[in-house]
Amino acid sequence: MRTTEFLWASAPSAGVLRMPARSVRMAVVALHGASSSMARQPMFEHLAMTLVPHDVAVLSYERRAPSKHADTELSVQVSDAIAAMRALQDGLDVPVGLFGFSQGAWAATEAASDAIASFLMVVGCSGVSPAEQMRFHADEMLRRHSYGRREREQAGALRLQLEQVLRGDGNRDLLQEDLSAARTEPWFPLTYLPPEAPASGVTWADMDFDPRPSVGRVGVPAIAFWGEHEDTVPREASQQIWRDADIEAQIVDLPGCGHWPLLGSERPGSQEWGADDEPSSVYSRTLSTWVTQRFR
Repeated sequence: MRTTEFLWASAPSAGVLRMPARSVRMAVVALHGASSSMARQPMFEHLAMTLVPHDVAVLSYERRAPSKHADTELSVQVSDAIAAMRALQDGLDVPVGLFGFSQGAWAATEAASDAIASFLMVVGCSGVSPAEQMRFHADEMLRRHSYGRREREQAGALRLQLEQVLRGDGNRDLLQEDLSAARTEPWFPLTYLPPEAPASGVTWADMDFDPRPSVGRVGVPAIAFWGEHEDTVPREASQQIWRDADIEAQIVDLPGCGHWPLLGSERPGSQEWGADDEPSSVYSRTLSTWVTQRFR
């Protein structure tokens, strides 16, 4: 495998392109989870190590920074992904597709309806809105750490207050007062609630984004992975949306995994892909098999 810099006119950053030593058969654009916007990260390097031996080029780039919103708008992520696919196809003259993890799975699924896309691979894709997903995640973290109804209800109420403020119609001062009272509680770090209320005027444009139409528009072969012990997205509800859609999709459960396709990531508090973490062999093997069977 050789790694080169790859640039195109509208790129948010210089891309990192991992290339096979021999001819390229297809190429994939990798999209980020919320926790890391970097072009180089363990998930992308593992993707390359898994796919490049099958003559698949893997491109990643730094996610564009948000503007006035609390997070980079999905529409921006989708536009960047489509532009990257077009640049790859122009440069390599091969079929191109998408890989997305977590937040990036939303953007990848939306971008997969563009005519340029030839395939889609997602990991930990939520079938519910970002707001619903974060409510689930925070509550599940408290439940797995053995907190009871009182703490879970308090955290849930704070999450709803935060949502209203980010929609532009909540009481920011009251939210700040309630966050200040709660942030010294031992359960608070598990909720992903901010210690301070968002600055005035800060919103979250995609909070109520419904991913179901995006899934229904996928017109290319797709594979979707979820850890059997998902703690970040509602696995069963998300999988049902993919099953109900009239699309060609393989759904894969990963034993021993939580949100990340890593062995042991079902343990509470597993938040990142560390240097010593071991990828699921089911994940690696299934990715390889799916690519070789679909695109011989």
